[in-house]
Amino acid sequence: MSEDIIKKKNGYKIWIVVVLVILAATVVYFEYPQINTGNEPVLNILTYSSLMQYGSNPNETMKYIFGNFENWYHVKINIIYASGDLMTQLAQTNGENYDIVIGLSNLDASVASKSGLLYNFSVSNETYLNSSLFRYMGTKNIIPYEYSFLTNDFNYSGPINSSIIENLSYSDLYNNTIASQYITENPISSITGEEFLLGQIAFYSSVLNENWTLFWKNAKNIDVTADWSDGFNLFEDGQKQIFYSYITDPSYNAYFNYSRIGTVPFHFIGKEYAWMEVLGIGILNSSKNKALDKDFVNWFLGTKVQDLIPLNEWMYPASSIASVPPCYSINPSPSEIIPLNDYMNATYIGNNIEQWLLEWKQIEG
Repeated sequence: MSEDIIKKKNGYKIWIVVVLVILAATVVYFEYPQINTGNEPVLNILTYSSLMQYGSNPNETMKYIFGNFENWYHVKINIIYASGDLMTQLAQTNGENYDIVIGLSNLDASVASKSGLLYNFSVSNETYLNSSLFRYMGTKNIIPYEYSFLTNDFNYSGPINSSIIENLSYSDLYNNTIASQYITENPISSITGEEFLLGQIAFYSSVLNENWTLFWKNAKNIDVTADWSDGFNLFEDGQKQIFYSYITDPSYNAYFNYSRIGTVPFHFIGKEYAWMEVLGIGILNSSKNKALDKDFVNWFLGTKVQDLIPLNEWMYPASSIASVPPCYSINPSPSEIIPLNDYMNATYIGNNIEQWLLEWKQIEG
């Protein structure tokens, strides 16, 4: 914005200069308040290294989210990237030196609620959030900010006809030809692998009313990779045709003009099933800046930031009033999918996961 200054008399020149200096200083203060704020509080935010890193301009996105908050609230934000699992790092440090954590999943919920590390609070933007997401968290200490179903990505070129994959069922993976083209991840070393296992257990136990180990005893030819990245590399290289990943992957490829792919939930008697991953934000009990923490959480859950989720995180925003871009129209409709999470709550998972992993390891060797 520019401003015209009219000098009427030479005698006003000094006064005008003084006024301009004051105005300039005022603009600098409001635009960059940290210049004059002295000792600023510091918010230490623990998160994952890929937060908002998958958009067209990650630096601008991070600046918008965190830089704006710093300027508005006269605070310094220190982003700390976890070296591994977020909940594990919080437990190991007893939550000390962190104010906020971004990225705790619904699989962390049971551990988080029992840990005593997280602050119980409510936020003003909560009324705009998809209320169903809270039941998958199982605790009010973690506020959901994004979610995605995990589905079966597939390449249209490959040995298996796409019409078969588009109606894929768990039992289809008993077929060695189909199974040999399928990739999932190790549930012991990969979160997505653990989510595949939990969804499969939920489906077999509650929908089929069968022992969940039946699947692993019959689907012997599937490729179980150490983590998501290893599986993605096999899929991307065309070595395998089907990959257990995120429902938004087709929209990601379309947006960036990458190769066309499809994705489908598991099918059974005319219905679609998939596990839902939900990520949340929380405040640490040990934080000495809880008022500022709440302000940041409200900002993060507000429409301005929630609108950035789809094209930067490639997840669905938790806010029910946030916008979803046109490229998301090629994804399967989330509203038509039955969440397998509905068949097992966080407490049940927490009580049984170690035994399930042990049994899985015994079967898979």
